[in-house]
Amino acid sequence: MSKTMKAAVIGCGGAARIDHIRWYAQHPDVVLVGLVDINEDVVRLCAEKWGGKPYTNAEKMLNVERPDVVSVASPVAKHAEHTVLALEHGAHVLCEKPMAPTLEDCDQMIDAAERNGRILSIAFHKRHNVGILELYRRLKAGEIGEPIFGRTHWTMYAGKGGGFRHQLVTGGGCFQDHGSHWIDQYRWYIGDVRTVQGLMKIWYPDAHEVEDYAVATLEFEGGFNATIEATWVGPARSHGQLEETYIYGTEGALFISLPPWTHYEPPVLRQWVRDGNQWIDISLPADMLFLDHYHYKRQINDWIRCVLENDCPKATGHDGRKVVETVLALYQAHDTGQKVTLPLKSSPDIYAIFTRLRKV
Repeated sequence: MSKTMKAAVIGCGGAARIDHIRWYAQHPDVVLVGLVDINEDVVRLCAEKWGGKPYTNAEKMLNVERPDVVSVASPVAKHAEHTVLALEHGAHVLCEKPMAPTLEDCDQMIDAAERNGRILSIAFHKRHNVGILELYRRLKAGEIGEPIFGRTHWTMYAGKGGGFRHQLVTGGGCFQDHGSHWIDQYRWYIGDVRTVQGLMKIWYPDAHEVEDYAVATLEFEGGFNATIEATWVGPARSHGQLEETYIYGTEGALFISLPPWTHYEPPVLRQWVRDGNQWIDISLPADMLFLDHYHYKRQINDWIRCVLENDCPKATGHDGRKVVETVLALYQAHDTGQKVTLPLKSSPDIYAIFTRLRKV
């Protein structure tokens, strides 16, 4: 099959290399034409390994290469700028999560997509994970009855800071970084969030300018509740990451444990059967779907299909905005000590909130 789509990636950090670049390079309908990063050595090495011409300026790359699709994998604070730029140059955009630091940034991105008649998708790659897909199928099939509440815990090693994810300019910390995945998951399973309450802390202020611990309780339309706890400082398994979710229903429950993104191992999926009064292990396809970060490949494959068929992507810009809104609601809830009802009228003052948090 001839290559019909020209692809480019803005940002060549870890997410770009693992989630985007390699899978464009392997796709039969794609030719990788351009890579962008402000670090000349990084972008050159990526181009040598996977192809595409290296650039240090996004606008120059867009003017020269005229890509059909662009993945935006730059730091979060640059997402809106790079996404709008690519959309204005006629490209469809797959933007890494979280979508942006503020609702106003999200609105600019959505508006640019609509004005230019282009598709905007947000890279919530867990929607393509083989274990998540089976959990979703069983949940929607009513195998645990009516969902009542969920509980998610994610912990990772503290690290020493220094990356953009630990900086205030990003607009948030661990809850924005990984809590956003599970906000999206619960919205996908259940529907829209109605209220948010919770708290957050900065345990290592010398390393982190933003929260390194957060817990939020979300109430959804229809009454379902979920608790999401995320941290960069909690004890974890030897490889430094633990990610587990329970979803309880009137007739049973589902449990999933996801491996660290650096590990080649399958998810663990179990179902509680009330009649049997026990957890049952659920077999997942042993066909490489969980090896070599395969759900990222599934994400790119589905993204290219959506563009070729002019189809709606699994996670739209509006989905991304809803997640950002929920993250910001948690920050506001902690700052005010009050439950926050959605929708928000505007973004809270993140800089002021984290300045106060650092003084606690």
